[in-house]
Amino acid sequence: MSAALRKLPFFLPFGGCRGRCVYCHQQTITGVLEVPSPAYVRSVLSKLDEPREVCYFGGSFCRFGRETVRAYLDAVTECAPAGSRIRFSTYPSDLRDDSLRAMVRGYPVACVELGVPSLDHNVLAACRREADPDEILEDLAILRDDLFCVGVQMMIGLPGQTPESSLSDLERIAAVKGPRAWDLRLYPCLVIENTDLELMMRRGEFKPLSVAEAVLWGGEFLDRALSLGFNPIRVGLQETETLAVSVSGGPHHPALGEMIFSEAISRRLVRQAPSGPWSAPASETSKFTGHGKFGLRRLAVLTGLSVEEAAQRLKFFPK
Repeated sequence: MSAALRKLPFFLPFGGCRGRCVYCHQQTITGVLEVPSPAYVRSVLSKLDEPREVCYFGGSFCRFGRETVRAYLDAVTECAPAGSRIRFSTYPSDLRDDSLRAMVRGYPVACVELGVPSLDHNVLAACRREADPDEILEDLAILRDDLFCVGVQMMIGLPGQTPESSLSDLERIAAVKGPRAWDLRLYPCLVIENTDLELMMRRGEFKPLSVAEAVLWGGEFLDRALSLGFNPIRVGLQETETLAVSVSGGPHHPALGEMIFSEAISRRLVRQAPSGPWSAPASETSKFTGHGKFGLRRLAVLTGLSVEEAAQRLKFFPK
């Protein structure tokens, strides 16, 4: 198997978006204030000395219009080193057009990621997300049948959402996915300044998750996702300077993703051996020993053991 290419992301804040979800402020989340042009992308890619996975994130890539989409794709094939590939995120319905899909298939696309924060009608309406759950599943099936590598970007802690509804969403997507290994990004909902969600929180219409609640919910979600054959490639937003000073509420913690992974792994180990012994790859040591021995403490809580006893029953093996 060839080594995975290093990712080179370009953020296109609100590019192609027809509206704004209540929780979204992409300039704050990414720290990028303007959409980079295809010419700018070309200038960056022409300086690379090794192939990369060029990523177009933010907004809805396929809503830029066909010629602009082609210009961004051509920038990779014409300017990046040979062997480079392309990943982009777009709105679920954007690739229903057969001719647009055929055009995209002509490029070295590594993965198409779709934003699917929820499949619950009420949650989507509360978030002002223009989507029909059944049509989203149809869109996923279309990409599956066209043999695209697919990724889904999901959320927890949204207005009106529950752990049960989010797990149901995951099961429905897994039924479409089948045995394929689809990428998964999981984003616990944060309240960002100057969003409608902040107004909802101030008015008492929305209560964001605490860090502890997000870890438990996210851990259960991730544990189930792994069982269903998803490949989690990110949990939680990438920390930026602008994000750090712009969160008004919700589970904002620099180690949130790590703790959610720790929770998921701890649940899995206890399910496999309720009182140990357990073994885990050495690469996951920090998930148990870091952040105040978070993973070891979770093993202790889940089993009734002391932290010391849990540590004695957990061994790490080279990966």
